[in-house]
Amino acid sequence: RTSKPSARTGFMDDATSAAYEQASGYFVGLVEHVGGSEWTSPGLGEWNVLELVAHTNRAHTLVESYLVHPQPAAGPEYFAESAIAQRARDAVDALGDDPVATVRRDAERALAVIAASPADAVIGSPMGSMALSAYLPSRSAELVIHGLDLARALTLPVAPPADAIIAALEWVGAVASRRKVAVDLLLAATGRAALPPGFSVY
Repeated sequence: RTSKPSARTGFMDDATSAAYEQASGYFVGLVEHVGGSEWTSPGLGEWNVLELVAHTNRAHTLVESYLVHPQPAAGPEYFAESAIAQRARDAVDALGDDPVATVRRDAERALAVIAASPADAVIGSPMGSMALSAYLPSRSAELVIHGLDLARALTLPVAPPADAIIAALEWVGAVASRRKVAVDLLLAATGRAALPPGFSVY
């Protein structure tokens, strides 16, 4: 795939947006395998597959939403597990009667918005205002990590594309660094130590 430089510098011409595009394609491809009673089968934790898909699809819909309708930074209650779980349930209605078609449409819309955005585009999210290019890695990680959750729920041995999984690993590493557990993660990843039960940076 070749891309042409633009005076507006759409993000689709750089590695950050390319990784997001790969992550999006990976997730959409998995959603296309869901059918029948699988929508109500276990997805992740308390979510069924439909709720997992609805939650993950927000990595598409919020790109445009936070660009067009910036949100103020939220308090810690927004990031509580119960609040996240409830937003997933609320997002189910947005998938409508044809979740597969809705996810495809939302993915295409997100990619188009990114491609049309200037290099200095800023989003306003509950995590605070930031450049769109700084926001996308977290969305790529969402699509990859929850894509893996969906693949496991459906018992599909489908691995993410290379650039997408590298972007997810880089984002997880950055989060681990901010939380002062990067050394623990690195030692475990290189076979030098074991992580404690329940360890997570996500």
